Amino acid sequence: MNESGQREVHKELERFRKKYQEFNQQISGLSGAEEFSTPHRVIYEQGAFRLREFVDDKASCGGEPVLIVYSHVNRPGIIDIDAAHSMVRRLMDTGNRVFLMDWQRTRDEDRFNSLALYVIEAIGLALDRLNELTGQSRINLLGVCQGGTFALCHACIQPLRIKRLGLLVTPVDFHSGDSLIRHWSRWVDFEKLARYPVNIPGRLITLMFQLARPFDDLSRQVRLINQPVSEHGLDFMRRMDHWVYDCPDQPGRAFAQFMQWMYQDNALVSGTLTLGNVDVDLARVDFPVMNVYAENDHLVPPESSAALRGLINTDCYNEMRFCGGHVGLMVSARAQRDLLPELGRWLSASRDQR
Repeated sequence: MNESGQREVHKELERFRKKYQEFNQQISGLSGAEEFSTPHRVIYEQGAFRLREFVDDKASCGGEPVLIVYSHVNRPGIIDIDAAHSMVRRLMDTGNRVFLMDWQRTRDEDRFNSLALYVIEAIGLALDRLNELTGQSRINLLGVCQGGTFALCHACIQPLRIKRLGLLVTPVDFHSGDSLIRHWSRWVDFEKLARYPVNIPGRLITLMFQLARPFDDLSRQVRLINQPVSEHGLDFMRRMDHWVYDCPDQPGRAFAQFMQWMYQDNALVSGTLTLGNVDVDLARVDFPVMNVYAENDHLVPPESSAALRGLINTDCYNEMRFCGGHVGLMVSARAQRDLLPELGRWLSASRDQR
């Protein structure tokens, strides 16, 4: 490289260094924030979870109750990250009374917990509390990602407790589509982990997700440094980063059972899944289902979610396809404008079934 070219490289590096310093100053000036943006309260607490209710000035106790069952491998802040990117608020805007199963942080003794404890016992206790609170014997469930698989399994075991079931980016056929997690799981002895359980560090889960698209973080950060961003935009990105890197530790036995039975055995689709000595039978689904999946999802292939169409009574089945990715389905402007209000209206329509 000649002398002129070297000077241009040094100038470009110096320009980027200054922008990087300015970006860090902006970030350091932002204040801390709570995990959820909508006011909320804990109405019940048990070993595995807290049951939260979201409330605001417009909320009415007469709204249709919806229990969100979120994934255990991430924190649920993504569903209410700020007022403009909030699935919770879109559901409340359409007449729903929104509750959340907020899974507790994993403790060392939780390594012995079975998958049935989360899928059957914990969700069952939350529904018991909502039955008492609302006077309704059937409650709407809305499962997200792995939480959707939990919700679907519970609904198959206790169908008389469910009014409507919404599923967002939920894996069903774990052998459909090209999933890096499925390929990775083939080489792990999860049966041994279930027998001698140790908790799985959350940072390992984070790394697994990052390996699916290893350069996304770097390219996004470079774009942020090079392009001016408003304070609100920076705050949103900071919240998103906190969510991405805040994967909780996983309870060893439950995690091993989920990975073996779902990813290795595909037991939900083959009809061989048993939880708490009860068969999980998809044929027992006799209530309305709305299955929402993302066409460009790199974590839950759309084929995996859409497979549900052929596994349950089609008279009960509805679906929405979102032209976007896994996270975009919950936070993007298009999802906030179109998809989530439509889902909210579908859930609130069950009020007419009383």
